[in-house]
Amino acid sequence: MENLKDKMKEFVLSKGADLVGIASVSRFDGAPDGHKPEDILPDAKTVIVCAKRFPNSVVMAGPATSYQHTMTILYNQLDLIVYEMAIYIEQQGGLAIAVPSDEPYYDWDPDKLHGRGDLSHKHAAQAAGLGRLGKNSLLITPEFGNRVQLVSIVTNLDLEPDPLVEDELCPSECIICIKSCPVKAITDQEQVNQRVCRSYMFLKLPKGQIIESCRECRKVCPIGVK
Repeated sequence: MENLKDKMKEFVLSKGADLVGIASVSRFDGAPDGHKPEDILPDAKTVIVCAKRFPNSVVMAGPATSYQHTMTILYNQLDLIVYEMAIYIEQQGGLAIAVPSDEPYYDWDPDKLHGRGDLSHKHAAQAAGLGRLGKNSLLITPEFGNRVQLVSIVTNLDLEPDPLVEDELCPSECIICIKSCPVKAITDQEQVNQRVCRSYMFLKLPKGQIIESCRECRKVCPIGVK
């Protein structure tokens, strides 16, 4: 289905995605039970992952309100892309189920303030050859660094997977994101303590709206900054 794979990628990019990658479901064998592609679509064979980039200026210098608004735009656009992908895949004779780019999701630990989507977009993106995870747990892409948002769609079409990124995008000696965290939420084991992170990252505006304000670990990563 190489020709269909090419057509699929062309379609996704024409809908506004900046990056698209394809992974076989075998690359998700280590995912937690309940969060594998087959838990979403029983006869799943392929996961397609899309990314849209942040404007660097919003991440590096913009106020928290602009950062939050940009994230909302990206989530909405990504969800629309995979909605249209699902229709396109069905027109090709397949089945497809899109995973929400953000909420809603079932898995939430109130004690740890830790949520887990039905499928991890960042792990799916790594499995689809879009990049590799950094120490702050965000996906790093060669093109845009960690300044991307992601979405995935699961299908029963059997598409050729893309090669994995082999380059070390997050050098072992670099700890700039760990040092930048105001509350030391990034551990030496390259994990993020969600309770500590969430206790600081959100800002309450005068009208009562809660927005995400902290993005220091995203901001300081030098990969992909032109």
